[in-house]
Amino acid sequence: MDKAEKQRTVTRAFESRNVAPPVNPAFHPRKALVYRLGSMGDTLVALPAFRLVRKAFPGARITLLTNKPVGEKAAPMELILQNTGLHEETIEYPATLRSLRALWSLRNILKNEHFDVLVYLAKPKGGILTSLRDYLFFRLCGIGTIIGLPFSSRHLKCRQLPGTDLHETDCERMMPCLKSLGAADLADARWWDLQLTASERAEASRCLTGHGISIPFIAASVGTKMQSKDWGESNWTALLERLAAAHPELGMVMIGAGDERERSQRLLDRWTGPKANLCGSLSPRISGGVLEKAGFLTCHDSGPMHLAASVGTPCLAIFSARHPPGEWFPHGKQHTIFYHRTPCAGCGLEVCIEEKKKCILSITVEEVFQAAETRIRMMTNPPASHP
Repeated sequence: MDKAEKQRTVTRAFESRNVAPPVNPAFHPRKALVYRLGSMGDTLVALPAFRLVRKAFPGARITLLTNKPVGEKAAPMELILQNTGLHEETIEYPATLRSLRALWSLRNILKNEHFDVLVYLAKPKGGILTSLRDYLFFRLCGIGTIIGLPFSSRHLKCRQLPGTDLHETDCERMMPCLKSLGAADLADARWWDLQLTASERAEASRCLTGHGISIPFIAASVGTKMQSKDWGESNWTALLERLAAAHPELGMVMIGAGDERERSQRLLDRWTGPKANLCGSLSPRISGGVLEKAGFLTCHDSGPMHLAASVGTPCLAIFSARHPPGEWFPHGKQHTIFYHRTPCAGCGLEVCIEEKKKCILSITVEEVFQAAETRIRMMTNPPASHP
C-alpha cells in the first residue's frame, strides 16, 4: 500500500467517526485550552471562534496555546486579544518544535495543567494525518474532551461557495467543527469586534494629534511577510505620488512592523500633506485605534488589513493569487478587493520567481488610484443625513 492509499484509508476511517462528541449542556469545564497558530491576521479572522468558546464556557479559565512569533513581523496573539476577556493565560512554543525532548516538555506542561477540554482552532496544513497526530498528542496530554479537530475532508480546507467564484474563509471553514459549542452569527459585527477600550482609543487619538494628523486622513500598509504578496515599491511610489498631487492637504499614516519603517518613510517623503510613520511604534491594539479613525486603508493581504476590518475601516486590499479568492479576504462588505485570477492561481508560493508575480503585478496603479479617489470623495463629502 503506497503513501497516498494509506492516507485515503485513514481519511475514510476518521470521516465516519465523531471524534468530538456533542458537548453536554451540563458540561462546565474548569480549565479550557484553545489551540490556534499564527499571528495578527490568523488571530483576527478567528475572533468569532474565540468568542464562541467564551460564550460556551463562561466560567472556564481559558488558556491559549500558540506558536511564538517568528521574527519582528508577527504580532503575538496575546497582545491582540488583550482586554477582550477571551482568554486568561497563554502558553507559547517554538513554531519549529521538532525534537522529542521539546515535545515531551510541552506535553508535561499541558498535562500538569489538567485541562478539561481542548478547542482546536488550527488549520492542519498536513491534512488528515496532521489531525490524527495532534489528536494523539493532546490525548497524551491527558485531555479527554477534544472539540473542533477536523477529520472530514470537507473541513480540512476552505471549499468553494456554491454559485460563486469565491471560497469560504478560514473562520467559515472551522465553524461546522465547532457546532457542538453553539452557533456564531458571522454577519453580526459584534462577533468580530476587537473591543478597543476607551483608554486605547484615547492613546490612538493622542498619537495622531502628536504627529499633526487630523480627520479626515488615509492610511497605508506596504509591508508583507512574503515576496509573492508584495505589489512592489515602484507601484506604491506611483500610487502615493498621484494621490498626493490630487489631494495635497490630506493626511497620510503608515502602519506596519518596525522593519517596514524604512520603506514606508521613503514613500512618505513623497507625500505633501501631514504624515506620520507609525511602523513599529505602536502595539497592535493602538494601531487598531488609529485605523478606526482612518477613512480607509490601502494595503497588501496582511495583518493590518484584518486589523482595519475588525474596527470597521474599509480596505483597498491588493492580493496575489497564491490562495483561492475569498479565503483570506477581509471580513465585511465595505472593502475593495484587487485580485486577478491567472492560470497559476492557487500556487501557494511564498516566493514567486518563475511566473514573476504576474498575478499581483497585473494589478495597475490606475485601478487602485481610481478606487482610492472614490473612497476619498466618500470620506470628504459624506452623504447628508436625513431627520
